[in-house]
Amino acid sequence: MNRILRSLLFVAAVLLTLLTLTRVYVGWRAGIALTPTSGTWIALANDLKNGVFYRPLYGDLGYGGTRYFPLHFILHAALMEIGFGPVAAGHVLEAVAGLALLFGVYWILRQLGIDRRMATCLSLLVLAPKASQIAILSIRADILPTALNILGLAICSAPRLERRHVLGASLLFTLAFSAKPTSLFGAAAVFLSFVLSGRGRKALELLLATSFGCAGVFAMVLLATGGRFLTILRACSIRGGYKLLVGLAHLATWPAQGLPIDLAFIVLGFAGLFALPRCKVSGIPVLFFVSTTVATALVLGAVGTNINHFLDLDAAALIVFAAWLFDDATRERKFGVAVLAFVTFFASFPILWNLHHEDGGYFDFGYSRGFRDTLQFLGKQNKPILAAHPLLPILAGQRPYLLDLWMFTAMSDKNSSFAQPMSDAIRRLQFGAIVLEDDLTTTTSPYFFPVRQSKEIGQYYQLARRFPRACVYLPRQPEDAIVTSEPPSRDGSSSH
Repeated sequence: MNRILRSLLFVAAVLLTLLTLTRVYVGWRAGIALTPTSGTWIALANDLKNGVFYRPLYGDLGYGGTRYFPLHFILHAALMEIGFGPVAAGHVLEAVAGLALLFGVYWILRQLGIDRRMATCLSLLVLAPKASQIAILSIRADILPTALNILGLAICSAPRLERRHVLGASLLFTLAFSAKPTSLFGAAAVFLSFVLSGRGRKALELLLATSFGCAGVFAMVLLATGGRFLTILRACSIRGGYKLLVGLAHLATWPAQGLPIDLAFIVLGFAGLFALPRCKVSGIPVLFFVSTTVATALVLGAVGTNINHFLDLDAAALIVFAAWLFDDATRERKFGVAVLAFVTFFASFPILWNLHHEDGGYFDFGYSRGFRDTLQFLGKQNKPILAAHPLLPILAGQRPYLLDLWMFTAMSDKNSSFAQPMSDAIRRLQFGAIVLEDDLTTTTSPYFFPVRQSKEIGQYYQLARRFPRACVYLPRQPEDAIVTSEPPSRDGSSSH
């Protein structure tokens, strides 16, 4: 019976992998997950390739402003420097980070005593949740810090731990921090595990090495930007504040409302957490799941967060459930394997549905077709293109005037004078074209201009063509400029 269940799990894992690879191939071609947030990451890398590390909030290039940390776009820029295109470089980076994540989970499972075949099979299940699928298809710092965190955990899970292991793990945790500053829960889990298991000296070594490493990263970024980075972070932390109860509510409700596979993983994680013997409470799998749950709730309390932040929790849940499933004291392994096989088969259906509908055939739902048609319609532009999506001007051979529309709107809401240079440029028709995701009457898009600038776009520019994911506005003739009514106030959030 156990052999049959294992075979079912293997078949389910292979099916999941094949469907994921197919969706990646189709999705990358269509650009289905290349939202303006991905465009911001690409624009940061493009700036760096051209010698600008964190452009000012406003300057000669236009508008900057982002709260992202640098490792991901530094690596992205390096790939662009050796010849990859801006989109291809991003996808290569995500592919390598994805493989590193799979290897990290496999490594931890092997440290738990799971045989190679089963560890390989279980590691592939990381691909199942929606958060993982989105992370693979997009270009953003989600997979990279998760992979670095788990690789650090794998090193610290070794039976015989030496100082070089601790220092190596500290380096990985520091790199995870340099990609996403909220990733320190991995180091926290290892630190607590060392303390609770009586390895206080190693805990102190890890704490000191990781602390110095993170401080060093922050200091180097400040030095490289002449202190500009701190100014940018302060400016980008102004929108909406922070609410812990909101984070707890999102942690509880979002998976239940639209993330069935992520919800299944979280439930399995808690099941493994409470089923493990008490002697395993100080183990890294348990503490990693607990610390990741707490960190996820904290992160989801910030305005603008989205489901991409469930990626770490899904991976932690799989690891702690596997720790219970193959624990020596466990007697219900058949039931656990059967549950995993069912969840994996179930996870394949939404991927298959997306292949047939969202990602299918004609690529109508992606950005690639819309951007290609838009650029062909515009032709060669002598003036800059103002775009809600920073990738479009990059593909046109320009430097984006606007780095992050969501953050620009946040700072403009706080200080209306911040947006005055853009208003002046719109009124003077300094842009050859303005390209929005939706037309000015749309009230549901999270990627919108502030009310004042939306009004000015409607007054001085007119809708010329509508393509998938791109509405092109061209300048009106001066005598045709009109005064429009103020658009309705729009609220939205971003997957930042």
